[in-house]
Amino acid sequence: MNKYKLLTITGLLILVLAIGIGTVLASPEPAPAQQGSILHPNFILLDSNGVNVLESNGAVSTTQTCGQCHDTAFIESHAFHADLGLSDYQESKDLNSSNGTFGKWDPLTYRYLSQNGDERLDLSTAEWLKLYGERIVGGGPATTSRDGVSLTNVKASEGNPETAFLNENGNISTWNWNESGTMEMNCFLCHLESPNTTARAEAIHAGNFSSANTATLLDMNIVSKSGEGWAWNTEAFNVNGELKSELLAIQDPTNANCAACHGEVHPNSGDPLTVSQCDLNYPQTATTGQVVSGQRINQSGVNLTNKNELDRSWDIHAERQLQCTDCHYALNNPSHASELQGTNPEHLVYDPRSLEINEYLQRPDHNFARGQSAQFNVAPEYKGTMRRCENCHDASKGHSDWLPYIDTHMEAVACETCHIPQMYAPAIQSFDWTVVTTDGNAVETCRGVEGTPNEITSLVTGYEPVLLNRTNIDGNTLLAPYNLITSFYWVYDDANGNKRPVRLIDLESAYLENGNYAGDIVAAFDSNSDGKLSNAELTIDSPAKEEAVKAKLLALGLNNPRIEGMVQPYSINHNVTRGEDAVNDCQSCHDADSRVAQPIKLADNAPAIPVFDTSNNVNGTGAIVKSEDGALYYQPNPANDDMYVFGSSRVSWIDWFGAIAFAGSLLGVLGHGTLRFFSSKKQAHGPVRTERIYMYEPYRRFWHWLQTASIIILLFTGLIIHRPDIFGAFSFRGVVTVHNVLAVILVINAALSFFYHIATERIQEFIPRPYGFFDDAMVQAKFYIAGIFKGEGHPFEKRPDSRMNPIQKMTYFMILNVLLPLQIITGVMMWAVQKWPEIAGGLPFLAPFHSLVAWMFGTFILVHVYMTTTGATPLEAMRAMVTGYEEVEVHEKKG
Repeated sequence: MNKYKLLTITGLLILVLAIGIGTVLASPEPAPAQQGSILHPNFILLDSNGVNVLESNGAVSTTQTCGQCHDTAFIESHAFHADLGLSDYQESKDLNSSNGTFGKWDPLTYRYLSQNGDERLDLSTAEWLKLYGERIVGGGPATTSRDGVSLTNVKASEGNPETAFLNENGNISTWNWNESGTMEMNCFLCHLESPNTTARAEAIHAGNFSSANTATLLDMNIVSKSGEGWAWNTEAFNVNGELKSELLAIQDPTNANCAACHGEVHPNSGDPLTVSQCDLNYPQTATTGQVVSGQRINQSGVNLTNKNELDRSWDIHAERQLQCTDCHYALNNPSHASELQGTNPEHLVYDPRSLEINEYLQRPDHNFARGQSAQFNVAPEYKGTMRRCENCHDASKGHSDWLPYIDTHMEAVACETCHIPQMYAPAIQSFDWTVVTTDGNAVETCRGVEGTPNEITSLVTGYEPVLLNRTNIDGNTLLAPYNLITSFYWVYDDANGNKRPVRLIDLESAYLENGNYAGDIVAAFDSNSDGKLSNAELTIDSPAKEEAVKAKLLALGLNNPRIEGMVQPYSINHNVTRGEDAVNDCQSCHDADSRVAQPIKLADNAPAIPVFDTSNNVNGTGAIVKSEDGALYYQPNPANDDMYVFGSSRVSWIDWFGAIAFAGSLLGVLGHGTLRFFSSKKQAHGPVRTERIYMYEPYRRFWHWLQTASIIILLFTGLIIHRPDIFGAFSFRGVVTVHNVLAVILVINAALSFFYHIATERIQEFIPRPYGFFDDAMVQAKFYIAGIFKGEGHPFEKRPDSRMNPIQKMTYFMILNVLLPLQIITGVMMWAVQKWPEIAGGLPFLAPFHSLVAWMFGTFILVHVYMTTTGATPLEAMRAMVTGYEEVEVHEKKG
């Protein structure tokens, strides 16, 4: 027994030992220490004098530091993010002195960058940089004057807007650029995973421009503030004085880097997304409602109408892990050589000359590929250079299962029009600077939200973008989605004849006293006499209010103060959805309530009728209309852009003319038939001699009924296409298909019939004989007008070789030689518009003309059917077209 126990214990010990050894052998090795960036080496941080910051304890210079390997002068000179319109700057009597942020007046931010010689200083270069510098990368106007010299070399003068500064009390003082320093292009801002943008912004707002780039590195265990200078952490550097690259982790720009300046970006994490609503610190989101996030909308933290039903991501491209740089890449990046080949001359199929990777890394072009947005017009020569939808997606395959005329749609409609059908975040609707709040802001309204934006009780409803045509750099136009923002503001004429916006400091002087509204302003605006001004009262909605403010501005010395307004389009290119959530119902556009013609609200109240901003590529050809309640709307008019949308576009006079012609013929038929009926009751019914004649051979009957059926169904389907709002039960796409198939049948049938009548020489039956035709036509007309009511016989004998009377011959001659060819030709041309959009005036001419001919055909068929009842019996002619035999009156031969 003991022997067995010993064996058992020994076996258990061996088993435990084996398991222990196996566990040790199988356990993972300790994680290795974090390695430096394989792609980016360690590097020395240099100050502006090129000295290692460990020696100087000075601020870092990105130009010197990055310039050790990269051509920073080239990069800055090839970066519209740095230039911001400085290279385009030109003094102007109008509001804009450039096409970029530096010089182009934005009525949303309102403050005006003063020009040389302006009567009143508003924004100097220094204050412009303090206000907006946190959202620019540096370089350009942050280091260089409008004359192209360094700002530190510009002579200080209170009369120079580059060296002057407007204090809070309204007095002008000089700005010392040598003391504040300038702000170099900040490479860290885009190439670090988590740059300290907060510390950077604090330095900029304080006017410490030379410290801004160094502040970007705070809280990274690299540098800290030390009195008036900087203390660099020697532990962050190696023995060679180089910064350890793993501490910075230099990388390609991410969506989060771009979001620091542009708009809301949310990582694909589990944290519910929230949106800063209508906040200009996130300009792209504030102006359009665009949110770049792969998170599903129903999982977000936004209080959104019907959120539970929105099982789609905010943006399909973000959901698929795309980065901004996948589309907005460096234009000389050799990995995008295939896109660059598209700019080659026509004779050059492939250009083998492209940068080597080392050449690219030394001089990467920072004029990034870009689209054709309305709100960014700096460096317009680079518009249209980015990768577009068609570079990744094949529309002919993705839409082939439901969308007819794919090429036509793609040539007229931008992908965003259908794939961004709705915005699910609020966006700015209007800014009213004709009044000012006590905290110095405009009265702002947002669309797509009920209640005050960003309050917990507000409900986001989203909004549907307005569709407008944009003109691309290649001259083609595409229908695309936009938000329209309307601004109202005061302007005046200065002593030099320049139009300038009334300065905010002057506006506050007119409205406020010691932080509250002035008594005369309260008296003019306080409609309920409670001594306070509510948001509803703070609006110029009467001449009395306007005159009260105008008088105060005149008293401040402003010449000719007046209210102006402007409607600005903002492009919407993000928040793209997949096909199942996109617009895929034809009647969304091809209907009386077409998305193409849907209006968008501009403002709840209009102190003035604004004008559409023309300094962009958007066609503002619609109408700005005022409703009965005083609200302002923009009403698109596709016809003004030479667009014709089936089911939506109509030429009113053609519809009225056609309807009147048809209705008049119907009334004529009813009246004529009624008179025939009652007159027949009064007539003596004697025997009428008839004989049965083989009138119509089989092919003629087949041709007739096939043509009749084709025309009637074509008219009906054409009516559905023209007015889908009335015939909503029918599938628009299916009706279009049926219409096209029947059109082909009609053309083939007409061609075969023409050949038949030529070959058998029966074409002569349809050709009126000039000799005596007019007299014979008058005889036939008298019969229809009078003789038929008296029971008289037909004046002309009907026989197989002469089956039509003179009026019938003339009618058929017009139908077969004029109307039918015109209808076929216009129909073919409408189909050919897919390839040649401008043929015969395009759809705006062809479609209405096609409709006019269709009305004529409808009228002819109505009268034609009625005229068949004038035979021996009312149904005899129809029976003959079925059997071939017809009872016709016997005419006595004249001796």
